[in-house]
This record gives sequence, C-alpha cells and structure tokens, in this order.
Amino acid sequence: MLCVVIGLIALLLIITLTSVFVITRSDASVDMEMEPFPSNGDMLDFLLQIGEIQEKDGLYATWYHAANNKSEMNKALNSDVMILEADINVKGYNTANETNIPIMAHPPDIYSDNTLEEWLDAVLKSKKGIKLDFKSINAVEPSLDLLRVKNQTGINHPVWINADILPGPNVPVFWPVINASEFFELIQLKFPDVTISPGWKVLYLSIFPNVTYTRSMVEEMYSIVRHLPQKITFPVHALMAKNGWPHLSWLLSQSSRFSLTLWQGKENPTVNDLLFIRDNSNPLRIYYDIYEPVLSQFKKAAKLRNRPRRFYPGGDIIDYFRPVNSDGLNIQWDTVTDKDYLLYLLEDSQGGMLVIPVISSVGQPNFPIIQGSQPELPLQDCLELILASKKSWGIYLRIKSQSQLSLTLELLRQAYDRDLLHHPTWVNMDIAHGAFYIQDYVTGEEFLRTIDQIFPYVTLAPGWPKEVLDEGYKPELVEDMVQLFQGAWQDVSLQLHAETLYRTVTGCRSLIHAQSRFSMTLEHRAEDRGLNTWTASLMAIRALNRQRSFYNMPNMYKEHIANLSA
Repeated sequence: MLCVVIGLIALLLIITLTSVFVITRSDASVDMEMEPFPSNGDMLDFLLQIGEIQEKDGLYATWYHAANNKSEMNKALNSDVMILEADINVKGYNTANETNIPIMAHPPDIYSDNTLEEWLDAVLKSKKGIKLDFKSINAVEPSLDLLRVKNQTGINHPVWINADILPGPNVPVFWPVINASEFFELIQLKFPDVTISPGWKVLYLSIFPNVTYTRSMVEEMYSIVRHLPQKITFPVHALMAKNGWPHLSWLLSQSSRFSLTLWQGKENPTVNDLLFIRDNSNPLRIYYDIYEPVLSQFKKAAKLRNRPRRFYPGGDIIDYFRPVNSDGLNIQWDTVTDKDYLLYLLEDSQGGMLVIPVISSVGQPNFPIIQGSQPELPLQDCLELILASKKSWGIYLRIKSQSQLSLTLELLRQAYDRDLLHHPTWVNMDIAHGAFYIQDYVTGEEFLRTIDQIFPYVTLAPGWPKEVLDEGYKPELVEDMVQLFQGAWQDVSLQLHAETLYRTVTGCRSLIHAQSRFSMTLEHRAEDRGLNTWTASLMAIRALNRQRSFYNMPNMYKEHIANLSA
C-alpha cells in the first residue's frame, strides 16, 4: 500500500513539474521570440526578424482578411498567415446608442463580440503584423489612444493604419470617405508611430474593365500625403493596377517611403497582370494581398527562371536593357530598312533599339509600311516579327503624318490588349509649336492628344522641324518644347541632331537645363558632318547625366565619345 501511495505522489510530482515546465516554456517562448520592434518599422524587416520570410520581398508576405470577431481572430492567429487585417468602428455607430468604444466590425455591422482592446491583447501575444482598417472617423481617436497606451510596454509589431480618404475609380465624388485632414491630424497628435495606408474608395465593375486610377486621382493623393513623415503604403485594387501603372509608378517614384499594397475583391486578378506589376517595380515596395489559388500561381510564375519580362512599354530603357554602368551610350541602335535586314538583326544582334520609319503604302494612305522597304514591309508584320523574338528589343517609331500616327498607335494598342507588347516603345515626330511652328507639321497639342486618346503607354520622342534649326537649338526653341511637354505624364526624350549641335551656342545651356526633366537622344548619320564640330556641346550634355543621354548613331562615333569620356 505504501508503495502505491509513494508511486502516486511521484506521478503527481512529475505531472505538476511537466505542466509548470510547459507553461513556463510557452510564456518564455513568446517573450524570447518577440524581440523589440518599432510599431512604425518596416513590415518586411519585421517578418525577416521573426523568421517568417528569408528575404525582403513583398511577394512572401501573407494576409488574413476581416479577422474581426473572436472566432475569425482565433482562426487567423492559429493559421500560418503573417499579417492580420481587421476593421474598426465604434460600438453602436450612427445610432442613439453610439459609444466611443472601438470594436472590430465591418459595415453594416455596428456591434461585435470583440473590442479593439481585446483584439490587441490577443494579437500582441502572437507574431503577426497588424493592419487596422478604419470604417469611421469616430473610431480613430479612441483607437489611437489605446495604441499609445499599449506601446508604453512595447507593441513590438509593425502597425499599419488604413482608411479610404478619396473617391477612386467608379465612385462618385459625393460618396462618403474618411476625412483626410482629421485622420492625419489625429495620427500625428495621438500616435504617429505607425505606417499610414491612405486609400481610394473603389468600385470594380466587370462591365468597365479598363476603368482605373487616373492621373488626377493619384496627384490629389500625393498632394495630401506628401508632407507626412511616416512610411506610406497605398492600397490599390489589383484588377485596376496595370492600366493605372503609369500614374501609380509615378506616385512610387516620388518618395522612397512609399509602397503599394495590391488587394482584391471577389474577382481574381490574372497572374499575368500581377507579373506585370512585379516586373516593373522594386520587390521591396509592392505587397500582394491576394487570395488563393491565384497567389500561389503567381508566386510560382514569378520565380520561374528565364521567363520573359512583362515590361511596361512606357518604361525606362535603362531599366529594360540594363547597359554597362547604366550608361545610355552602351545601348545599341539600328534602323530597320526592310524585312531581310530586320530578320538579320533579330537573328544576329544581341538586342537594342530598333528605329522603324513609318510611311504610307503607295496608293494606300491608310496602310502603314516601313519606309524604303522593297518589297513593302507592312508595319504590322514588322511589329509581329519583333514581338515574337525572345531577345530584348526596344521599338522606336519614326512617324511623318497625323494619319500614320493614329494607325500606328492602333496597332500598338492591339498588341498591348493581346498581352504581346512588353518592349519599351517610343513614338517620334517632328512637331510644330510656338517658336518652332511650321505649317504642314503636326502640332504638339495634336501629337499629345492623339497619343493620350489611342495608346498613351509610350515614351514621347518629339523633335523640331529642320526648317527652324539653321541657328541650332536656340533658347526659345528649347523653352517652348519644354513648356509644351512639361505637363505630360509620360517619359519624354527630346530628339537632337548631333550635326546641328555645332550651331548651338546660346541654346546649349537651355538643353542642359531641360535635361533635369527630360532625357536627350542624339542622332548622327554617317553622311553628316564630322565629330569635331559638335563634340563640345555633346559632351556638355553627356556630362550632366549618362543615364538620361542616348545615342542613335553608328558605333564608330559612340566609341569616339566613350574614349573622350574615359
């Protein structure tokens, strides 16, 4: 009997000590794993620090939506997702019983079994990132007060604060949004140690698939947030991101503190559209709040080796070609003269910019062909051959007339809509405007209007009429060109004849000043005047920015320039 009692006592001691050990180890593991981390810190730095990701790349961050009530919150906490997104309102919002107690609820719900305080108490014991989506301005102040209190002992998690502050695509201007001024003022006053996620109220309609974020929407957002000191991530509807990329990429370029978070509703984005965004951005600055199975399909495709890059046609050719030392001098240029020469280039050259002079077919004014080609090479056939090549080619379209401009842009639009055009594409015309207005040339305004209406995803490559260049690029010529394109949202590369530079004395300074906004492309043909007459002006332009100076000329001239630069 005594042996039995002793045995039972020993068993109880083992169970008790084991339980204490397990509990102690469990608590210690949380304390040990949650190293200090600022609530306004970078989300990817946090995920890297806690071992959730192995490299800083927004592709690997995973999300849980609407982790609001306790059931969903616990489900999210027990999952392997990395970031919890939850919605905040005040209890009884917009009723006679409204309180200032922040709760976890998405409209139309105004009651919940979970308060923000309870939610934070649970989530702060985990290793999850936090994104709080405010559904009313009334919830902001008490929530920030609570975050400030929690941070007295260390939140140690990155905190994102989200609100829709502007009407976006398909949303009328009178639609209610969170008051931006009040939202930002409260953050700065109450708890500024966050990442801010200011968004647009968006309505995706499948019957209008091309509706997207406009230039005015993006510029208005930038004007509101530009002076904020925090990191900012802009939530963007994934199905609208590709068509809005010219403006969204501009927004990203305004500050290294900016990032995008792509999100989706019920409709799935395509893997190709997601690849397009990834291929034209820094992986540290794009998050993908995308559902399965598309997310896994996208990750798999993104990591495929040697897959073709889905380049934005209006993108930077330095980014596309990645020449040695990021020097525009190291990009190859060739002019397409006929089908045989094009096939030769596609087969034997390593890639580069292909200059394509476009004119009308004899007797068929609405049929664009390659100038000088015998037999005639239709522009459409030329483009299809280039797009079928696996090498890196840029497309430079030299256009003479308004009718050919429209027809050429239509062909580009068709290729883009078929998801074939992933090459930097430049559209060149000599145009008339202001001090360089010459009759029978397309006006600069018409050039811009036509491109914006038909296919705007290009680099603009305007030139001056040869009739105004007898005295070189005079200041008034340069200044009027700069004024004309100052408001263009596309990249602009001013086209210069290197042979004309020797006549440019007073205008050289104007050209150098213009280069702060535009790139320069210098063209020189073998039959033109020799190098020595224009080298000084060219080198002055080159010295300012080698990434913004390009050289459409025979290699012998480029080698000479390289030697002078050494």
